[in-house]
Amino acid sequence: MAVPEYYDSMNINIPLMRLASWVANIGVTRFIPGLSDSDAIKHGTLSEDEKEIYKAIFYSRTATVTMINETAQVKKNAEKVSNMGVPQLPILLFISDGSGGTGFDKETWRRIPIEYISQVDKGKYIELNCPHYVHDYAYKAIREHIAVFLSEYIDSNMSD
Repeated sequence: MAVPEYYDSMNINIPLMRLASWVANIGVTRFIPGLSDSDAIKHGTLSEDEKEIYKAIFYSRTATVTMINETAQVKKNAEKVSNMGVPQLPILLFISDGSGGTGFDKETWRRIPIEYISQVDKGKYIELNCPHYVHDYAYKAIREHIAVFLSEYIDSNMSD
């Protein structure tokens, strides 16, 4: 979960993103072996047809103007979210081990969301020993934890 504090120390290189956009637009990225082989391709549950669709979308929609504009605004947006306060609603947060290109060391990566979720009355977190895109690695465990979380939430609200 992208909590606002992650963006405080994030170094965003917009000129490099614009260069990547230009390179993608002229088609050069299609010639870089393995560039589209994300965790979803390598470790996810996509069929062969879905992998081909993923790759086609990746090459046609990478580093678009909209993506660059969103990235340019992400720190301001995170500040707005932070100023609104932490929402008080049931939240089940899955935290990866921080590997897979997060830009943070494992301790910091896990500390930030744990501090955030500690402010939520009905918040719970689960640490997973897998890279950043947890849904590609621990989807079965996630499914089981969500079922338990929802069951506990429903049970506690039925007794109120």
